[in-house]
Amino acid sequence: MATVVFLLFTVYPMVVKVVEHRLTHDWVHGVLHLGSAGFAAYAGWLARSLTPAIVYTWAVGIFYTALGVAGWFIDGFLLGTHLAIPLAPVDNIFHLGVGGAGLAVALIAHRSKAGRQSLSA
Repeated sequence: MATVVFLLFTVYPMVVKVVEHRLTHDWVHGVLHLGSAGFAAYAGWLARSLTPAIVYTWAVGIFYTALGVAGWFIDGFLLGTHLAIPLAPVDNIFHLGVGGAGLAVALIAHRSKAGRQSLSA
């Protein structure tokens, strides 16, 4: 599911920015989201164990939640360079939504695992 979310929220804006000749200002941001989609595809569909999915879920939860919070206080990273990563309010909401969902899934899975372990002890 994370793969689909990242692709939808990345490919469409990138196409629009190419058409409007604005991609040079935000290409790194799109590449980072595509990387998140790629790792989600690997962790969710191709990995041979649950470990990559667990790591991905915690990483997305922590990183994107922190990024969503930070975005309300800063305008972005490396602004004024060709590697700029602007953080607009719509980005902050997306980052908080994805990060919050990641943390919720990670915490539910962690509690479920802890509950199963205490029952078997």
